[in-house]
Amino acid sequence: MRSPRQPTRRFLAGDGLARRLLAGVAATAIALAACSSGTDSSGVPGTDPNGATTTPPISGSADPAAPTTTPSPSTTDPTDASASTSTSTTSASTTSTSTSTSTTSTSTSTSTSTTTTTSTLPAGTVAESVDLTADVVVLGTSVEGREITAERYGTPGGRRVLVIGVIHGNEDGGVPIVDDLRRRAVAEELSPDVELWLVPSMNPDGQFAQIRQNANQVDLNRNFPLRWGPIGAPGDSQYAGAGPASEPETRAMVSFMEQLRPDLALWYHQDANLIIPSNGRDGRIRARYAELSGLPVEDCCAGGVYTGVAATWARELTSDQDGAAFIVELPGGDLPDDQVTRHADTVATIISELATI
Repeated sequence: MRSPRQPTRRFLAGDGLARRLLAGVAATAIALAACSSGTDSSGVPGTDPNGATTTPPISGSADPAAPTTTPSPSTTDPTDASASTSTSTTSASTTSTSTSTSTTSTSTSTSTSTTTTTSTLPAGTVAESVDLTADVVVLGTSVEGREITAERYGTPGGRRVLVIGVIHGNEDGGVPIVDDLRRRAVAEELSPDVELWLVPSMNPDGQFAQIRQNANQVDLNRNFPLRWGPIGAPGDSQYAGAGPASEPETRAMVSFMEQLRPDLALWYHQDANLIIPSNGRDGRIRARYAELSGLPVEDCCAGGVYTGVAATWARELTSDQDGAAFIVELPGGDLPDDQVTRHADTVATIISELATI
């Protein structure tokens, strides 16, 4: 959920990431696949697809369509889950190089150094496998060809924690929190027992254009392959796409997380300013996050349609290991510096307590 505000354009990461990304990409050839998914003609999830869904080519230099005037509903997710589906991949080995440029974006509350990365990889491609020992991995590219990257910090083989700064492009309040966590990880201020993974943005096109959806006008938080259902049409704020995991950004995260299988996954959203309650270990970690951050634990947004939600899919993926995955709904607008610090403190505390929660 999001309140109207002047867009603040934050992109992937700072100069430190740019150097790590250049080194990681130059050193590693990733295997890529043009993954496809589909639905039957009825749109009911779980049935055999009639054919592959392809991603329409969109120029990387053109901005996506302007945001719809339809009010954005909440991004929160239900806690129940059922069987998930997976997408097939075809191996295609490609070696890539990248270049980066750096700009600086400032606001009244937080200054963020930003970098956009131009990729030589084809738009809409997905890494079939990633090197989980690398410092930086390229998970794939967006509809418009922007790289989706993940950064690794901490102890290899430790409890894996994944933090995603952006899934809805115009809800990028999580970016400075990711930046703060990166700084702490580089300074070795985090728990030595944790392998921390940071994905600054899984929707770089939407973030660039400051719209909720990706460049295909798909709400990525309705596009994951667990309990996917047809919602809306292109132009609707919650349009779920042509089928489960129809979008390259979704497929890139699905492929990565199926390999990573994190103990905890956090997605930042705006602007409901709460955490939805849950039960079991997942519920205890949510309650702890709320206690430390000052966010209330509350239900919200009755009457919405919440199929194909990323965090729900992730909980099902890691249910055999009692994994936790949930949305943190930040307040609207740019987070003041003290709130950025408080949320980073919260994550740091929780990951140090994971073994006992």
